Amino acid sequence: MALVIGNNSYSEVPVLAKARADAQSIGTKLNELGFTVTTALDQDRRGLNKKISEFTARLEPGDAAFVFFAGHGVEIGGENYLLPTDIAAPSAGGSDFVKSESIALSDLLDRVRKTGARSAVVVIDACRNNPFELVEGRSIGTTRGLGRIAAPQGTFVIFSAGAGQLALDRLNEDDTAENSVFTRALLPLLSEPGLELRTLVAGLRREVRDLALTVQHRQVPAYYDEMLGDFYFTQAALPAEPAPLPISTMQTDFEVARSIGTPQALDTFLERYTGREDEYTYTVALQLRQGLETEQALVEPPAPQTPETPDIPVIPDSKSVMRDTQAALNEIGCQAGRTDGIAGPRTRSAFAAYLAASDSNLGADDLGTAHALEELRQKSGEICKPAPRTASAPAPASSAAAAPLAGAWKFKATCALVVKVTGNVHYTHAGGNKYHGRLSDSLGQNANTEVYLNGQQISGTDYFPGITVTWRGRLAADGRSFTSSGSTGCAVYAWR
Repeated sequence: MALVIGNNSYSEVPVLAKARADAQSIGTKLNELGFTVTTALDQDRRGLNKKISEFTARLEPGDAAFVFFAGHGVEIGGENYLLPTDIAAPSAGGSDFVKSESIALSDLLDRVRKTGARSAVVVIDACRNNPFELVEGRSIGTTRGLGRIAAPQGTFVIFSAGAGQLALDRLNEDDTAENSVFTRALLPLLSEPGLELRTLVAGLRREVRDLALTVQHRQVPAYYDEMLGDFYFTQAALPAEPAPLPISTMQTDFEVARSIGTPQALDTFLERYTGREDEYTYTVALQLRQGLETEQALVEPPAPQTPETPDIPVIPDSKSVMRDTQAALNEIGCQAGRTDGIAGPRTRSAFAAYLAASDSNLGADDLGTAHALEELRQKSGEICKPAPRTASAPAPASSAAAAPLAGAWKFKATCALVVKVTGNVHYTHAGGNKYHGRLSDSLGQNANTEVYLNGQQISGTDYFPGITVTWRGRLAADGRSFTSSGSTGCAVYAWR
């Protein structure tokens, strides 16, 4: 279900050129994609409220809703207001009048939320010059654009420009395109098969930014993500064989640089994506590069050559050591999987199983080191045998039995070959097998987390700003630690 609004013909504030055409183009595209579209063009306040009511009346619990607004908007006192065509230019100090005669964005979002819609995507192209910038010598609202918002849960809101930025209708006097810069970048992305919403928005932001920079203007669409799970406007065609979900070019380049594993490869990646330092993938790549510098500094120089030892063995690289380590773990029954030289979740689990089943003095951080490999090569037989079951009396009930995850935990995560993150999380029992928590880590990130415990099996979702991480793990028998791996490739060990 979709509601598409486009207002050009304002009676007392500046008329717009492309808002109506933008709405019509978006509506046509959504019709092609199978949406039921409610269209509202050049609507006064009464007509706009009527169209919104018609739209929300059609929404049913579990529906996916889409709202598009192109027209004038203004931010007053931290709230964003969408202006109908009959909005009057108020006298100085008339902020309250503007509020009463327009549509508060938060009210619109709330009206959609109350229908029980499963998810809502809201696109607002109202980041133009403030139509009330000067009214009898005073400004009503911010100078230009809209302000930041707090989106309700289940909602993904996109603004055509960032806070305080101006959205361009055209690039120059010779630009005769029917649609605004933002809408012309958005339209083709809506019908691209298999493009998840967050990947779509990342591409949209880059495209609009690059177009605006051609005329020395700064416009980067802003978004506010409170949606749970993935959203697709167009599902990917069913392949003959299962194929991985599409990922961004940045993510693809990072995986290539990480698999090569050399400082030069990572330097090339970091240089290519200069300007995107606030993104998670860039942070991981930077820490990986710094980790390689640390490892290189710790490598002892080779012993000098002497005539008695003309053939000095070459010190193997870290990937070679990891491949040999995986092979050695497989030999003793610890099931490390493929010998690909990558310390993935299965390899780390196999090494942890070896540490638990042997009398080794090694630690988890020794995985991939030469001395750990040497110890593994000296072992024989099946070390990682399943522990035999032994009869025992049931443990006495304790206050923690009803909520074994509740309380404070520390964790250590390995998120790439040498990138390590530490942090804390506190879980609160939310009834049944559900827990809520608050997480903070050494990268300065904070997240809300939702966890379910079924026996010893744990599944969770961490909601970081701009990224949602899903993970699965297992609680130790004593309830004092657990291990997990997630959608970002991080392997986690938590304890208390």
